[in-house]
Amino acid sequence: MRTDLAPQPSRAVVAVTGATGFIGQHVCASLRQAGHEIVPIDIRPHSDPDGVQDDLSDPVRLGDILRATSVSRLVHAAWNGHPRSAGTNYAGQLTTSVTPTTNTMLAAALAGLEHVVSISSGGGLAGVAAERQKPPAYGWAKRVAEAVAVAHSEMFGFTLTILRPSAVYGPGQNPRTGLGAITVFADALLHHRPVRLLGNGSETRDFLHVRDLAHAVALSASHQADGIFPLGGPESLSLIEVIALIEQVTQTRATIEYFPATGVDPNQVTLDDSAFQKATGWTPQIRLRDSLPELVDSLRRLTP
Repeated sequence: MRTDLAPQPSRAVVAVTGATGFIGQHVCASLRQAGHEIVPIDIRPHSDPDGVQDDLSDPVRLGDILRATSVSRLVHAAWNGHPRSAGTNYAGQLTTSVTPTTNTMLAAALAGLEHVVSISSGGGLAGVAAERQKPPAYGWAKRVAEAVAVAHSEMFGFTLTILRPSAVYGPGQNPRTGLGAITVFADALLHHRPVRLLGNGSETRDFLHVRDLAHAVALSASHQADGIFPLGGPESLSLIEVIALIEQVTQTRATIEYFPATGVDPNQVTLDDSAFQKATGWTPQIRLRDSLPELVDSLRRLTP
């Protein structure tokens, strides 16, 4: 992987895998706002006239699609599962996420793309190698996917940004998947269900709003920043502090049920994003207290 950083932003035709997903939708919006032309790619059908339905199973076919649509840069946001849903199902993560990532990187290489942005995980990788024990399948898969992306970058010559975001939240995140503590907790309060805490609530995260992440992705594509970058949010909050803020916004008192920690999620995630700030000028802007009303409103509009 090259260590130089492109000093000036530029516009391009950018493909986005996982374009209809929670993060992918925000990434597409941010890229368009930055002036890029978007080719959305997803396994699910979507209404965008420029969209492509593809399951990332055939790198040759995907490479042909990228060439035919004049794509020069790609954002890989497609992924299946999260730390708790993946558990220790290594084979499942290999099939549903690592192999599609490998196919996507090879397709980008075969199509002669100049730059790729791959969205990895900060929290999911925290502590994976801290002890000699079986790592969570999600963190293992993210680390393997990073290695795959780096290998293709080095062997085929495209520049590569790997982003490792902290705990991402925001409008569009579906609480039914069980992903995202803030979203799941807020949904529980809105429906007068107990909040299930795995641990004692002192666990901390520097929560990152999805629009801050999407802006970071757009800057990565524009600047073609080459490297691996952790991305943290603007503040670090404990889960108990998060619940208290949600109580204020929803005007609902939480009933908390405590359960033993699973060992899958780290106790603390605080990421140093100074390298990415230096490379692109990005800083996280959106604090939880300011963004919660919008998130709660979006959850109220969901079908019960």
